[in-house]
Amino acid sequence: MSGKPAAKNKSGTHKRRKKSAAKQRYFTPSPQGLEAGGPPLKVMLFSHICGQRFITGAENYLALLAKELSPHADCTLVVPEDGILKKEAEAYGIRTVIEPFSLLWSIYRPDGELERTEASVLIDGKHVMLIQLLQHHRPDIVVVNSCVNALPAMAAKSLGIPVVWMIMEKIYEHAAASQSAQLINRYADLIAGVSEHSLKQFRGIVPAEKLMLLPPSSAFCEMGSLPGFQTNEEAAKRFRFPDYRHLIGYISAGMQREKGLDHFLHMALKLCEERQDLCFLCIASPAGDADYERYCLTLIEQSEFRDRFRFLGFQPDMERMYPLMDMVVIPSLIDEGFGMIALEAMLFGKKTVAYRSGGLEEVLTAAGQANMLVDKGDVNGLVSKVQEGLRSPSAEVDVYRVARSFGIEAYRGRLASFLSKLCRLAAKASMRIAASPLRALKPGRLYRGNQTPSVYLLERGTKRPFSSPKVFRLCGFRLSDVFVVSERRLYEYPVGMEIRDDHLPFQPLSRVIRKGKPQGKRRGKRKRKRKSPQRIARRARQR
Repeated sequence: MSGKPAAKNKSGTHKRRKKSAAKQRYFTPSPQGLEAGGPPLKVMLFSHICGQRFITGAENYLALLAKELSPHADCTLVVPEDGILKKEAEAYGIRTVIEPFSLLWSIYRPDGELERTEASVLIDGKHVMLIQLLQHHRPDIVVVNSCVNALPAMAAKSLGIPVVWMIMEKIYEHAAASQSAQLINRYADLIAGVSEHSLKQFRGIVPAEKLMLLPPSSAFCEMGSLPGFQTNEEAAKRFRFPDYRHLIGYISAGMQREKGLDHFLHMALKLCEERQDLCFLCIASPAGDADYERYCLTLIEQSEFRDRFRFLGFQPDMERMYPLMDMVVIPSLIDEGFGMIALEAMLFGKKTVAYRSGGLEEVLTAAGQANMLVDKGDVNGLVSKVQEGLRSPSAEVDVYRVARSFGIEAYRGRLASFLSKLCRLAAKASMRIAASPLRALKPGRLYRGNQTPSVYLLERGTKRPFSSPKVFRLCGFRLSDVFVVSERRLYEYPVGMEIRDDHLPFQPLSRVIRKGKPQGKRRGKRKRKRKSPQRIARRARQR
């Protein structure tokens, strides 16, 4: 009888110890970079492309965003390959990483198969290496540019990282276009559009508080340092034009059908028939459509006015090209997200004629140049607007009005609100993690995520990567030593010092790992029986 209460007390003590031990297996991470005086917000920006021959408006926007954010946040730019954008970012002092990944073009051009495409990406693990990249860098916020840039957003969302999705274009009108908006809404915590046209597809599908208007700017012209107007003498010497009075320009990232280069050339040839004082400069790199490029070049070569045209590829010094022109024509046949060329031209005081195509209409209207818009596809309308613009000096463009709407100071004002939203998103993510802490991992063990291949040694609250598989083997490890855990559990630990072959520990790490493993029932040394003298004599007689 007397032993029963003692047994009961012993059992209760055991339960309390077990419960206490269970509590110790959980931990709550502190918010990263949000406390006063702490490290800056870590922002990782993903560019959908990184051209080697030319740079697009979306790339220019991302470069500007990273440059303007970098004084307030720790920025890292991820590009799919080496190119012009990477070099520009590095020139600004921004850290860059190359990580190839694919794009989902069916978001931009809906085909009704987007849900199946999304499922295929997740099942096939096409975003796995991006998850691993995020595991290593552990940003507080992920920013993706362009609607087709879905894989980085998917990878970030799987780890619980807030996603800001920059919409640079207008999604094609289609019966299935709502699927594109719904997919972006699922993976984004904030959707920032460069114009109202770019956000049009999201109105009514995405909550208004989740949408933000953040039009771009140009670093060429800051308030108080706007460029002066130059003559065309420099252009005449540089491009060896015949005698002319006005230089009219066409500017595009590439020779693409949707950018309307052929419309510009048909307009120019009609103007040449009426006036002898005009020359035309086309700045556009080959974009891969050889038939279209050949058609455009042949159109001019077979005309009697071919000496009045010059074709140039990508020009890295566009701030020196705009002052040479009297007028810029943008005959885009697609609904543009914004219209960066139009903005830059007007900031340089140049009359700009454009088709009424998406964001182009929005930019010209805000700049007070709505009278220079032409219905899409109307070549004769381009001709009449150019003639109208040539009759008045280019200085009539209200440059200061353009700068007040889209100048760098106006952009920085909007960026302050944008940065505030980023900080709130990061703070909410930290509080969400704190409210639902994950089970802590045991130190001194090897771990990898359930989707990614990289193996880490958990030591002193950090996950230490191996510099190579060879180092992993030199440490005496085997794949059977590795514990597989969820990606989110692994993500909670910061990355520690890399384990390299030139700095291996004195004690084999494998002993540390295996010491904590259950070894089963240990067997003691087997005692050998001592043979008696009688047994030894008996064995000798038998031999």
